[in-house]
Amino acid sequence: MMNRYLGAILVGAISATVMESDAQTKVSINTNFGEIPVVLFDEAAPNTVANFLSYINNGDYTDTIFHRAIVGFVLQSGGFQLSPQGPTLLAEVVEQPAIVNEFSISNTRGTLAMAKLGGDPDSATSQWFINLADNSSNLDNQNGGFTVFGEVEDFTVVDEILAQNIINVGGVFSDLPVVETRADGSAGPVDATELVATDFIQIHSITVDAGASVPEPGSACMLAIGSVGFLLRRRR
Repeated sequence: MMNRYLGAILVGAISATVMESDAQTKVSINTNFGEIPVVLFDEAAPNTVANFLSYINNGDYTDTIFHRAIVGFVLQSGGFQLSPQGPTLLAEVVEQPAIVNEFSISNTRGTLAMAKLGGDPDSATSQWFINLADNSSNLDNQNGGFTVFGEVEDFTVVDEILAQNIINVGGVFSDLPVVETRADGSAGPVDATELVATDFIQIHSITVDAGASVPEPGSACMLAIGSVGFLLRRRR
């Protein structure tokens, strides 16, 4: 497995077009801590939304985990699926072909965006992340900008997930969120030797409500002065 990363110190100015739409798809990310309601930006990022929905419809996001949590930066998923019957606890999500970058909306707090490979704007596949802070001065400016394709409508469950433990079990799981307390009342894991399947922050499923009708946000012109930031995509 190869780790790939991207990061840059950025200074620049960008502008995004204010958009409105009458019918945006809504989904619910069903986790072991509750539901995260999300509205997707069908008009601003149609191919990215279609890609995300394709993974959902294929069941590829069923029993995935949040594999990376950096408080004040991102909460990331879409890369690894529970595989308790296999030789390891996790298996990689099978990737579909990469999609063309559709950056147009800023990476502000609560937005969903696609992870991708460094030096290749059109390399997003299955992995996505929630911006936990306003990352626009960084992520809007590197590698063609990270495509925002949705927004969390209620941060309650996200905040609860971030209140759990984050441990380093090596490799691509250096910022792995795990349960603080197990169902039996015992303490959660502190290293790789203690990990069991139920310790992960799990996404049981993502369900779609295609009939929702909500406006799509816009963003105004802004001056962006960035700092170093990293988003990982992992593929074999």
